[in-house]
Amino acid sequence: MELRHLRYFLTVAETLHFGQAANRLGIAQPPLSRQIQDLESEIGTPLFYRNPRGVELTDAGAIFAQRAMQILAASDDAITEARDVGAGRGGRLVIGFVHSLAYSLLPQILPGFRERHPGIAVSLREITVNEKERAILNGDIDIGIFRPPPRHPDIANAQVNEEGFVLALPTGHPLARKRRVPVSSLIGENLILFPALRGDVGLSGTIASFLKQHGVPLKKGEEVGTIHAALGLVLAGVGITIVPESTTMVSVAGITFRPFVEATTRVASCVCWRAQDESRLVHAFRQYVHQACVALDARGRQDGSDLA
Repeated sequence: MELRHLRYFLTVAETLHFGQAANRLGIAQPPLSRQIQDLESEIGTPLFYRNPRGVELTDAGAIFAQRAMQILAASDDAITEARDVGAGRGGRLVIGFVHSLAYSLLPQILPGFRERHPGIAVSLREITVNEKERAILNGDIDIGIFRPPPRHPDIANAQVNEEGFVLALPTGHPLARKRRVPVSSLIGENLILFPALRGDVGLSGTIASFLKQHGVPLKKGEEVGTIHAALGLVLAGVGITIVPESTTMVSVAGITFRPFVEATTRVASCVCWRAQDESRLVHAFRQYVHQACVALDARGRQDGSDLA
């Protein structure tokens, strides 16, 4: 049984006349009659009562007509969806993001993409720093919004922005009284740091390099996996921490953010994807992010603001 058999059957069921159905389908009546007979033989029961004036559906034919319409509608929907996905107009895109970009970079990208591509269903997944490469490579996500960019050779990325670091410390800490904090002031302080990841500089390596550059030895306090956890330990009086500038977008009672006197190392945020992924959905997202970054960069040059 093929889809054309269902179309032939439904046309006859609608017109209740083989001649009219044949004219509508653009075929001769004898081949149409044979196709319906073959269909009835395959099903094993008559679908029509034949009479001199035309035909009538049998009870079996009426039930079959309902199912045939559903099958053809589903087939048409599948074709439309496939064409939309192929053209980048529809489909489902799974975007993974690290939690610290959920309130900075993600809100700057996602709303505009959804407005530009309303037919694409976007599914969001929070990804830990430890699993960001694996999530991309395994196909768990299609797009990653990460900081810093992964270094795996099978992961391609486009840098979106760069940002420096600030110091997060309890509001009552002596260094909170300064407008800007010299890096040398961190000597002897308990620093809450982030874990080093194999093959990935990450926040840990970037911060360590910054401190080393200014002659500050690492005196490790606690080590945590997320910026939110680090801020929680700052509130608990465990120590102080160095975080990306965009963290200041979140106001936390009891925590003060202070910039450094010295220029800090800058860490990049990026959009990344599997290097061999030629999906139109992925291409559509990459293209939109590129255009959005160009617009934001131009706006930043006008008002002195930054994407972060």
